[in-house]
Amino acid sequence: MLDPRQLQTLAAVAETGGFDKAARKLHLTQSAVSQRIRQLEEQLGQPVLTRTTPAEATETGRQLLRHFQQLRLMENQLLQTLRPSEQNREYTTLAVGANNDSVATWFLPAVKPVLDSQPVLLDIHLDDQDHTHELMRTGHVIGCVSTRSAPIQGGEIHYLGAMRYQCLATPAFAARHFPDGANAAALAQAPAIIFSRKDTVHSQFLQEVADYHAPYPYLTIPTPQGFVEATRLGLAYSLLPELMLDDDIASGRLIDLFPGRHMDIPLYWHHWRVESALAAAMTAAMTDYCRQKLRQQR
Repeated sequence: MLDPRQLQTLAAVAETGGFDKAARKLHLTQSAVSQRIRQLEEQLGQPVLTRTTPAEATETGRQLLRHFQQLRLMENQLLQTLRPSEQNREYTTLAVGANNDSVATWFLPAVKPVLDSQPVLLDIHLDDQDHTHELMRTGHVIGCVSTRSAPIQGGEIHYLGAMRYQCLATPAFAARHFPDGANAAALAQAPAIIFSRKDTVHSQFLQEVADYHAPYPYLTIPTPQGFVEATRLGLAYSLLPELMLDDDIASGRLIDLFPGRHMDIPLYWHHWRVESALAAAMTAAMTDYCRQKLRQQR
């Protein structure tokens, strides 16, 4: 039988990337962490972690991490059944993956009913929406918001809706950099904003809308709020989610560089297939909220 303490230690090393950091997280000595991992590997007869910097879970380790995430969900449900009174309830930490734009707009209001009604602490892992499913595949999270439209093996998938993005700039920026419109010559010179070097959304938009496939200068700003603020300040133009705009377009603070054109990015909620009232509540809360806030065309 697997020792939950060993699984918890494996999760801590995989999350922090090192035995010493895991020891600090678990309030143990580094030798105690090493001993637990060694005992787990001896029991299984194969390594669960790579001895690299940072340490990473092997395929066996990833399977154990997925099992540990599901085990915590089932334990939560059992505790709520055995100890239903409010004063005896203990918090369950739920690791989920999401992209920054979702967290900055709809995600937290969507899950608020669950956090209000159940003793849940969220451990949110941020990544690009095209890469969050890797967090789930490697066992770091129990579920994730992703653009992936096919379920991960052993998981379930629920369509949430699409986030709409528009390509915007201040009138002064547009007059300076796009006096003749957003043509190829202007796009090659005007500074844009991207989230990170993983971010391919801006390039995809230019390819689809402007048939532009060449390089372009860009700022890298890894916060959604920074995206909006830099665009409003006229430092660059960018693709902004409509959910983050106030009266920017109506007031004329920002203008659409490609009127009538936009990019809709579909989002899906993935989670491991496990019988859990908490997992079901999270799924229901997100799908219900997104049905009203996100665009529902497929």
